[in-house]
Amino acid sequence: MPRPASRFRALPFAAAVLVVVAGVTSGCGAQPIEGRGVPGMTPVDLTSLAVGPFPSAPVDYEPKLETKVDVFAIESRRLFGYLVAPYEVDSEMSALDTTRIVSASSSVFSDSPLLGALPERFGPVAERNQLIAGVVTTRSNRKLRAMRNMSIALLRFPSDESARSAATEFDRAMDELTPNRHPLDITGHANVLASTANDQKGYLFTARGPMVIMSMSTVPQPDSTALATQLGKMLELQLERLAGYTPTPVDQILDLPLNPDGIMRLALPVSGSPTSQRAQPVGVYDAAAQVHFEPRGAELKAALTNAGVDVVARNDATVYRTRDLDSAFRLQHALTVPGDEEQPFAGPPGIADAQCLQRDADAFDPRHDYTCVLVHGRYVAVVEADGLPGEQFDRSLYQRASAQYSILARGA
Repeated sequence: MPRPASRFRALPFAAAVLVVVAGVTSGCGAQPIEGRGVPGMTPVDLTSLAVGPFPSAPVDYEPKLETKVDVFAIESRRLFGYLVAPYEVDSEMSALDTTRIVSASSSVFSDSPLLGALPERFGPVAERNQLIAGVVTTRSNRKLRAMRNMSIALLRFPSDESARSAATEFDRAMDELTPNRHPLDITGHANVLASTANDQKGYLFTARGPMVIMSMSTVPQPDSTALATQLGKMLELQLERLAGYTPTPVDQILDLPLNPDGIMRLALPVSGSPTSQRAQPVGVYDAAAQVHFEPRGAELKAALTNAGVDVVARNDATVYRTRDLDSAFRLQHALTVPGDEEQPFAGPPGIADAQCLQRDADAFDPRHDYTCVLVHGRYVAVVEADGLPGEQFDRSLYQRASAQYSILARGA
C-alpha cells in the first residue's frame, strides 16, 4: 500500500522548497525496476482491469479552438522546442519550479504566488503590444541559503517594432517593481536592457526580430560580474536556439499538426478529477518541448533522445512514442529511477510491467504525489495523482492507469 501524501498542493514559485524525506514500504507485487533482461511485455487480461468510470478505448481528440488564445497556444507549444532551460546555463539550477504557456491577459501575469509566473504589471504590456505566443520556464537549486534560480521567457509579437516596444515597456515596468536599478554590462550585447538593484538578482529584456527574450536570475551572493555572466550565457544560448525558429504566419497556425498519427487518441482524456485539472497544457509536443515539463529535465533529455522519442501527447496522461519496445522499456526505467524523496510502490493490479513511484511532496512542489509509468509496444504512458484531503491515497490512480493501458492496448 502506498502511504498517504501531503494534502496541500500549490505552485512552486510561492516559496523555496524544503523537501522532507520519509520512507515507504513497497507494496506486494511491485516489480523491480532493475534486472530486466531482453524486454518483453507481460501479458495483460484487459477484461480483468478495473478502469472505473474512465474510458478503456481510444477517444477521438477534439482540440478546443474557440478563441484566438486557443489558436495562438498551438504556436506557443511549438515555441517550447526553442526555449533554453536554466540548467543549460548552470547545471545546479535543475529543480523544476514552473513551466507555462504565456498569453495576453492570462493568469500567468499575476503577483499571486499561487497563480503567476510573470509580474502582473507585464500583462498590460503584452496585451498592448498584441502578444501572439509565449512560454516561460523557471528552475532553481532549491537551496535556501545559497539560492540560484532563473526564469526564461520567449514572447512572440506581430512585428519587430512591437517586440522592441514590448521589451522597452517591460524594462520600464521594473522601475515600480524594483526601484534604484543600475545597468549590467552583458559583454558583446550593447543593446540589451539588463539591470540589477542589489547585484544578486538581475533582469534582462531584449528583442530579436518579433521575439522578446526576458530573464530573471539570482546568484547566491551579491556579485554583479557573476550575475552578468550568467545572464550573458543564457542570452547566447537562447539566441543560438532561436536561429532555428521561423515564426508561423498567424493565418497558417491552424495548419500545424494538432494530432500527428492520431497520438492524442492514445492519451487518457481529462476528466473532472482534481489531478486532471492540473493536466495542462494539453496538446502535442516534440521531445525538446516536453523536456521543460520533466522534473528531472537535465537527466531525461538524453533518455528521450536515446529512446527515439519523436512525439509526446499531453492530456490527463502523458504518452511518449519511442523507437521500439526495447526503447520504451529503457525510457520507463529512466522515468522511474527513485530520487532521494521517492520510493517504489505497488502498481495497478493486473499490469505486471507497471512501475510506480510515491514521493513525500512538499507543499510547493509542482510534482504529483504518485506516478505510474506503463509500457505497451513502442509507447510509454505516465499517469499521476495527488493525495486526497484527509491524507488518503487516491485509488482512482489505479483505475486511470488501467484505463490508460487499455487505451494503448486497443489503439496502438
